[in-house]
Amino acid sequence: MAAQDDRIARRLAEIEEQRRELGRQGVVGDRDVPALDGEVVQRRAGFLRSFLFTLGVLALAAGLLGVGVTLGRLSADDMADARREGEATVSSCVERGPVTNRGFGYYETCEVEVVWEGSEVERMTISVVFDSADIGNAVHVGDLGYDRSSRQLARADVAPRPWLEWIGYGFGAIALLPTLVGVLLMREVLRFRRRK
Repeated sequence: MAAQDDRIARRLAEIEEQRRELGRQGVVGDRDVPALDGEVVQRRAGFLRSFLFTLGVLALAAGLLGVGVTLGRLSADDMADARREGEATVSSCVERGPVTNRGFGYYETCEVEVVWEGSEVERMTISVVFDSADIGNAVHVGDLGYDRSSRQLARADVAPRPWLEWIGYGFGAIALLPTLVGVLLMREVLRFRRRK
């Protein structure tokens, strides 16, 4: 038993000597290694670098999603899908942007009064469809119904561009991969930081 204890003690001494040598050379394993002069040599791949890389991956995912949402906003709705038609008069507009839940760039939210066929009058706040140039003008619009509690309108003077919406869906699908990778990386970075 004493021979085995001596062998273990010699092996531990060899390992400690190797760690000191690595500390002198600046080569590091999983943990910080104390050098001979007492200063600590930092790990090659530190927490901060991993964290910044993870934030970069998540920023890429957010950018791709933002581009997808922007393209969806820029694709106009089709007047042929309207349930009813009317004339809208814009009274005022407020500019939004440059980064919102509707993507990148500026757009306007306008107060409008719509006179539907049959003389029904409705006041509403609509985003993206109108701009300041429409204030005081009558614009022919179509009612597309509600989408997530907001009224959707189509303009007769704007051609629909469904291909922009499909490209936006493509960007959204592409953004899923960096989002998944970023979330998993963030989980690992935070778990690694907790273990330390």
